[in-house]
Amino acid sequence: MAKRASKETANSKLAELKAKHFTLQGREERIAKALQALEMHAPGFLLDRKTWKWIAEDADLEDL
Repeated sequence: MAKRASKETANSKLAELKAKHFTLQGREERIAKALQALEMHAPGFLLDRKTWKWIAEDADLEDL
């Protein structure tokens, strides 16, 4: 049976893959696209655009 990777190893691998996929190039476009999708499909959320933008740009949320 294969040995399970440690949580630390899995987290570092995930961080590496995310860094390769979510580069700084195109970040603004990804944020704009996400905000547009939220506005179209989530009219029941009672947050203003400034709050959505803060959520979308929060670096800690990208690490989830």
